[in-house]
Amino acid sequence: MFATMPPILRAIILMVIGMFFFMMGDLFLKLSSQFLPLGMVVMALGLGMSALFALLMARSGDIFLDRAYTHPAMIMRCIGESIGIIGVIIAVAYAPLSTVTAIMQSLPLVLTFMGAVFLKEAVGWRRVLALLAGLVGVLIIIRPGMDGFDVYASFTLVGVAGMAIRDFGTRIMPARISTFALSYYGSVMIFITGIGMMALSQDWQMPTGQASLYVAGLIITAAIGTLAVSTAMRLGDVSVISPFRYIRVVFGVGAGILILGEQVDSATYIGCSIVVGAGLYSWMRERKLAVADLPADPKDCT
Repeated sequence: MFATMPPILRAIILMVIGMFFFMMGDLFLKLSSQFLPLGMVVMALGLGMSALFALLMARSGDIFLDRAYTHPAMIMRCIGESIGIIGVIIAVAYAPLSTVTAIMQSLPLVLTFMGAVFLKEAVGWRRVLALLAGLVGVLIIIRPGMDGFDVYASFTLVGVAGMAIRDFGTRIMPARISTFALSYYGSVMIFITGIGMMALSQDWQMPTGQASLYVAGLIITAAIGTLAVSTAMRLGDVSVISPFRYIRVVFGVGAGILILGEQVDSATYIGCSIVVGAGLYSWMRERKLAVADLPADPKDCT
């Protein structure tokens, strides 16, 4: 039945599935960090993911060593992957999952800002206001200088910055570099980052059976989420399926409340609504401008 669906519908379903498994990955990340040093968790995640994507590269006939992989965009992506995992794992380990998930929704706004600054993309005053509104939403969630301020939650912004650098590198990546190769070298960078974190902390311990199960769950869910989202991006129009990324905040807040017993206050709800609303408006504005730029006569596209 799934195979007979229109490609765009399959892409939307896969995007929702991917967001669910990414949320599950965040949950397993939080649980495993309660039993193991953060460096060990990051190292295990990178090792497991790189092994999976190495198999997929071999199966698809991709070359493991190629001069194309030294492209500045690839280097940028790997650096962003390293920064992103450090920020995210510290935030997820010590801050409420619901709060971290809410702040993560600012990523599309950061990418819009980077596109305007570095690629000179046109960003009108309406989207500038959306960016500022998103910043206000993040500040409402974090509440710097107030009693509800959570310093660990602010590490999510480090993670968002890293993910933005990663996604920006992907955006300017040469088409000849495959998705599997991008994922493989990103996973290798996560593994190297984990080793570096362990070397700095000098903290090592033998994982228990329960910790091993959590780490295995982390690797499996992260891999499924990555594959689902990658497939979705290839099946459908990016501008159509991208808004479905925001369903991750529903999964994340729901898991925080129902599974972890977290309490979400009204400020977090308000800030999250502002961030998501600003992101959706920015997307709708971009889509409207893209449609307006299309030729009036379809024959002009040929």
